[in-house]
Amino acid sequence: MKGKLSSNELIADFDYSAINEDYSFFRVETSDKYISGGANFLDLDDLSFVRSVVFERGKSFYVMTSGTEISRSGMMKALGQYEGSDSLSITQLKAEEISAPVLLQLFLNSLSNPEDEMCSYNNLSGKLFCYKPTWLDRDDEGVLWGLNCIEIRISKDMCLRLSAHRLTSLRLKNKMKFEKRKIHEYPQYEFSYNNHTLRRVSGGKLNDKSNLIQKPVDGERGNVSFFDFSNYEAFSCTKMGLLHDIFGLVKSQFGKYFSIELRIYEIDETLAFNRKGLEEYKKAVSEQLIASGINVIDEVQSTTSETYLQDLCDIIKDIFPDVKCNIGKRLSKGKVNLRYIHDKSFYTGSDPHADDLKDYVVQHITVENFSTKAKAAIENILKEMVIKKDIKDGKLSIVDWAAYKYPSDWVFGTVIDKEYYFMCIHPDGSFEIKRMVRNLLNMTEYDSYMDFFCIDDFASGDYSGVAGLIKDSYGNINLIKETEVYTVPDFERMGDVLSNVVTDVSFIGAELAPLLHDVRLSSDDIKIRAELDVLIPTIDQNAKYDKKTIMGMLKGMKTKKAVVKHVFENAGVMLYAFLRGEEARNDYMSGTLDINYIQISTELARFCVGEIGSGMKYNMERASVIREVQAVENSPLIFKDLLPLMGVEFVRYGMLTVMPFPFKYLREYKQMR
Repeated sequence: MKGKLSSNELIADFDYSAINEDYSFFRVETSDKYISGGANFLDLDDLSFVRSVVFERGKSFYVMTSGTEISRSGMMKALGQYEGSDSLSITQLKAEEISAPVLLQLFLNSLSNPEDEMCSYNNLSGKLFCYKPTWLDRDDEGVLWGLNCIEIRISKDMCLRLSAHRLTSLRLKNKMKFEKRKIHEYPQYEFSYNNHTLRRVSGGKLNDKSNLIQKPVDGERGNVSFFDFSNYEAFSCTKMGLLHDIFGLVKSQFGKYFSIELRIYEIDETLAFNRKGLEEYKKAVSEQLIASGINVIDEVQSTTSETYLQDLCDIIKDIFPDVKCNIGKRLSKGKVNLRYIHDKSFYTGSDPHADDLKDYVVQHITVENFSTKAKAAIENILKEMVIKKDIKDGKLSIVDWAAYKYPSDWVFGTVIDKEYYFMCIHPDGSFEIKRMVRNLLNMTEYDSYMDFFCIDDFASGDYSGVAGLIKDSYGNINLIKETEVYTVPDFERMGDVLSNVVTDVSFIGAELAPLLHDVRLSSDDIKIRAELDVLIPTIDQNAKYDKKTIMGMLKGMKTKKAVVKHVFENAGVMLYAFLRGEEARNDYMSGTLDINYIQISTELARFCVGEIGSGMKYNMERASVIREVQAVENSPLIFKDLLPLMGVEFVRYGMLTVMPFPFKYLREYKQMR
């Protein structure tokens, strides 16, 4: 059975008649060049009839008010009290005259905070910021130094964006860098310790050290995990947990006005992998390093650097015992070179980063950013050296290209720092990489390929957002394009399951025994029936059994899963959440795991690369981006043939790569230049 993929694309169904009966809408425009993001009139807390404000950028913003009594002139009068309002003009609108993304954003921005205060929703400066109590950064004395928050934004394409930001106390302003925007241009907010909400401040309260601005201290950034299903508490503190809350609030607060759902796709093909198979490349890395040897060069020459590098050589020999790793005095053309230097910022004069190394295979490690304590980091640099060696030799060795059984050449192209790079791989794994420039006097086939990237005045056609190009030997071309779309798990059902697990529910023996008896009768598994035959007679008809006790009485994993499923289906109570197994992964997380391909039409497809499903962890730090494949110039879709090229672990350590791995070689070639 084909799996389903849920995306962050929203489908909204509005009841415009009901909306217009209860709300009024206004578009406010300025005669100035633009509205500043710090304009006071973007925060209308003093106007009780205002439900929400929406502002992105440009010359206009939108206001939603309660009731229909507020007229255009009344709105103009109300705005007149705010600084800068003399340049504003107002147009009153019906709901159906507002684009779907803006209308939906207006309703989201008006969400009321729930009574349990487990999440705070704040319409600040035309945007919606949400945060959980656990995201607050307070010291032992209760002083708030900052908080992480999520901005909920609906894009013009109806994509739901969940962006993490950091709000920081002005107590830390000396640790912030103000370059493009000065500190006085940032809106300031005060935090209410009573209800955990934020409010815009002005006048005498400005510049109070306890005020917050949307800016992190230097070196930090807002960070909220995408998804964690280890338990309900962990789930609720992630982006998907927040989305579970929001969808629930939308149904309860605005169900009579509109409904929303996620766009779902049917997956045409999934490639699944296990970690053992993905680590096969390490054998190739070992073989290449054994053949070449490693030459370590100390360009730091400190009192401890030689000992440090000798320790590194010993660790490398522990990883690959047959590899010869020695400390040398100069670069070697016959070996791969590991060069110990400082970070680029250290050098004011001669910089070894800028040395001409085109005749050598060189991997740099720096004093500031490398540690021998991290085995993964060491394994990664060893792999990087082999990739560089492949580029120098013009032959793939880290994988067996011939095993893919491609009968002819493939071309991969991309743009890096506004320069064109192309790689042609032959069936035996040999390849050439070229940096190409426009030459109007001597045009080649590559000039037509360059057009698709739209980065210069000679480009033709509309191909915005192109990240890569692929071409087969027949001249068929597919483009890989970036999108705002990403995959999401079934957060509504998973949130409901995890919430159900933590509810305090008990069964008396007289209720539990029949449920266990039903499982015993319906099961064909001998072990399950045998275990329940022993357990059921021991149930005390009058005793109370909580969830933990029930799960503790069950021994076999199959028995536990069978009982959990039956109790949930027949009593509505979830005893335990089994969410990591293959069946649960396919049910709740299809599309967020492994490699998935979706054909939209004969010319358009989409693909995404998620977590490795086999042996996956309970958490996902980030979403899986969905990229688009476009067949051009009457070509068929050929990208599907290249899906296996993303089933490798050597591009992103411990993870599948999100683009066919030859694009990694193009980036490395650029760096080596």
